[in-house]
Amino acid sequence: MGYVLSVLVAGAAALWLRQTVVPGPLALGLALAAILNLAGGLIKVGQNVLYNASIGPYSRSLGTHYLQYDHVVHAFVCFVLTFACWIMLAVPHQATHHGRDLVILTVGLAVGLGALNEVVEFAATLAHHGAHVGGYFNTGWDLVCNLLGAGAAGLIIARSVRVARLDPAGAPG
Repeated sequence: MGYVLSVLVAGAAALWLRQTVVPGPLALGLALAAILNLAGGLIKVGQNVLYNASIGPYSRSLGTHYLQYDHVVHAFVCFVLTFACWIMLAVPHQATHHGRDLVILTVGLAVGLGALNEVVEFAATLAHHGAHVGGYFNTGWDLVCNLLGAGAAGLIIARSVRVARLDPAGAPG
């Protein structure tokens, strides 16, 4: 129930903050992110939940599997979240602020929201007496994946802002 509530709160906040129509691909990405996030904690795989599903070997030195559902979803959600933050919060201020600064703030906001998600996961863990907990390594890798997803989106946004600025017609590249 905590996962569902957090997704509903995030959706309500997005509706409240948006000042423009969300483009179709972004709306689809946000819906997919919500579904993947909810599925991770609600769908059972064997004796565990989907979040803990992995493919490939376990790395003792890294404290994780090389490819784990949880980490891929964290990267994807922060990737999409960065674009949502950009569209809803940064684009309206593009004319009066430096694009680079807005990109940095957008990536930081997405990473911060990803960290907030970790707090929600921690609270859910406490409420369920440690069920499905990955410990410090899991939290650490979740935060790393949040940063990778947000950073990748930030690079794409920064490139598109730079290309649009260089285009004399003002059309996005």
